[in-house]
Amino acid sequence: MASTGHGEERKRDDGKRKREEEEESGAGLDNIQKKRRGLEETTSSPYARPTISRFNIHKVLGRGNFGKVVLASVPGRDIYMAVKMINKKEDNDEVIKRERRILLASRDCPFLCHIYAAHESLELAYIITEYLSGGSLEGLIRMCGYLNIGNIRFYTAEMVCALQFLHGKNIVHRDLKPENIMLDADGHIRVIDLGLAEDGVTASKNIGEMAGTFHYMAPEVLLRKPYGAAVDWWSLGIVVSRMATGRFPFYNGPVMQKAFKAMTTERPKFPSWLDADGKHLIKKLLRKNPEERLGVCGNIRLHPFFSTIGWKELEERRVTPPWKPMETGLQNQHLQWPEDTNTLHPRDDFNYKSPSWTRWMRRSRL
Repeated sequence: MASTGHGEERKRDDGKRKREEEEESGAGLDNIQKKRRGLEETTSSPYARPTISRFNIHKVLGRGNFGKVVLASVPGRDIYMAVKMINKKEDNDEVIKRERRILLASRDCPFLCHIYAAHESLELAYIITEYLSGGSLEGLIRMCGYLNIGNIRFYTAEMVCALQFLHGKNIVHRDLKPENIMLDADGHIRVIDLGLAEDGVTASKNIGEMAGTFHYMAPEVLLRKPYGAAVDWWSLGIVVSRMATGRFPFYNGPVMQKAFKAMTTERPKFPSWLDADGKHLIKKLLRKNPEERLGVCGNIRLHPFFSTIGWKELEERRVTPPWKPMETGLQNQHLQWPEDTNTLHPRDDFNYKSPSWTRWMRRSRL
């Protein structure tokens, strides 16, 4: 009897031990899975700590005094981005920080270029933004000569939304021109290149330095007077004139003194066939006195030129663009990062990484 009792007790102990081992095994498996997930979300993840050196670089999109912008992609994926590579100098640290700061402030506007990430190496700062595949407004103007009134109205209205968003955050773009106005894949406007933008600009704190592209500069900039957001509305007037006529409304030849005099003292000139409302809009934007300039003085959205625009639908990107860019294949110009120059490679992680970047990297499985 005693041995039978001991045998049954032993069986119960063995069964209990087996259940405990199974539970521990399951818990251990869970812990392993959790650790694995944790690793995936930290250092071992290919999308948690991506580096520039893991991307394919296809071609140079643009160059400037700052450095260059290149087209990059995730290996094996048709996902592209623009990487702005800025040469770090002793005097441009604040400029780089300001551009990053302004790009972060611009994330909530659908008509401004959006930043994905930013980081740096010893010699370069990297700003990674979405790639806008529709081409520039400058390219569209050159291809068409000038645009029809419906296209001009749509593009101008979206630019108005972009500028009002920036100005609402006390940011002045300072370099609005067709080269800095891109179309996304759907045909919507995206204002890019905030490298010359200035933040913290208010009625009591204006800008004093001369900056921008000469033929798009407002008179107060050319005359080296303190200026504010009104300079962007002047530039918009030049852009609208370029879209509507293919021309500048002032002399833009090689004689700088003549161009300077025209922009600071003369009235804009237009072809006789230009739409009356469009002509009136441009004239209001090109007022010499910044205080009288449309955008600063009066509600630009109420101008007759925009009478057919539904602003709420436009701001929510629910208005169909008048033209959708054609998809074009990328050239097979695969450049490689220099392997013998470690200083050109970024640090292991980003000092800024947007939530959309994380989701994007998860989808792309870099």
